Amino acid sequence: MSRVERRLRKRRRRRGVLVMLLMLALVSGAVYEAVRLAGNAKPKVEAGRPVTVTISPGEGSVEIGRALADAGVVESVGRFRAVAAERGLDAALKPGTYQLTTGMDIDAVLDILTRGPSLGTPFTIPEGFTVAQIVDRIAATHRFTKAALVKALRSKELIAPFRPKKVSSLEGLLFPETYYIKKDATPESVLQDMLDQLQEVVADYPLDAAPERLSPYQVLIVASMIEREAKLPADRAKVARVIYNRLHVHKPLQIDATIEYALGGTKARLSDADLHRDTPYNTYLHLGLPPTPIASPGAASIKAALAPANGPWLYYVLVSADGRHQFTASFAEFQKLKAQAKAKGLL
Repeated sequence: MSRVERRLRKRRRRRGVLVMLLMLALVSGAVYEAVRLAGNAKPKVEAGRPVTVTISPGEGSVEIGRALADAGVVESVGRFRAVAAERGLDAALKPGTYQLTTGMDIDAVLDILTRGPSLGTPFTIPEGFTVAQIVDRIAATHRFTKAALVKALRSKELIAPFRPKKVSSLEGLLFPETYYIKKDATPESVLQDMLDQLQEVVADYPLDAAPERLSPYQVLIVASMIEREAKLPADRAKVARVIYNRLHVHKPLQIDATIEYALGGTKARLSDADLHRDTPYNTYLHLGLPPTPIASPGAASIKAALAPANGPWLYYVLVSADGRHQFTASFAEFQKLKAQAKAKGLL
């Protein structure tokens, strides 16, 4: 090999090393930036709390993501930027002052920021909320007082097509969703929006073909119990089947959530006194369905109420900390599962 060839080979080696070092530097910088942004995740805050976020002209997804994370609207700047980039919305986020809520879904936030700040004050009603919780959540926006909302619940102007004539409560009829309170809104108009949304959702389901020949209102009662009892999506249709099987053979439903509703809140364990409390919602003492829904069911629970799973089950027991239930048709197995759950501290 000539001296010239050796010199050229050394130069090529040096260039290769420099290129490799440059690539490592770029990758390290990208990793550092991703870790730094992911590290901007804020501690979890109570979801649904109203907050105001202002976006100034010229701000990009980094500045906007930081403002949202600081306010508790999103958990991570990095995740916000990643979703915005994936949807190609980096340049579409509009400046302005937004009324948002803590713990929002990133896609929902992006939808709002791309439309602009003219939708109104948002509030989110989770599945399984009672009317009392819904009133508190709307009142937290500071647009209406709690007293005004309670009065609006009794308004004769509200149109609730699924409510029987002899029922005055709106329990289970205010559909859980994210809503926006416009400038000219009234407590009645906000509640009517929620009633209308329920009607729109159930229009996709065959309410007139319900199991056990239940009325649409009774379907919502069943759906509300499913919403409060089933912790995992896979259990919804099975819980529905247990309810229908027990109705069919005239067994008390023995749904703990109905007693908790009568008590006005959830309890880690129901006492003997709770189980013997004589209220229309005590499904241990009284046959059939409770008189009203016990919460606002979401679409998945309504679907489960209309399309229960096939099975002979009459009982279910919580068997894991993640909320999974085991189902059985045997009382002896039910007692065994219950004993095991108590030993695990699940009951």
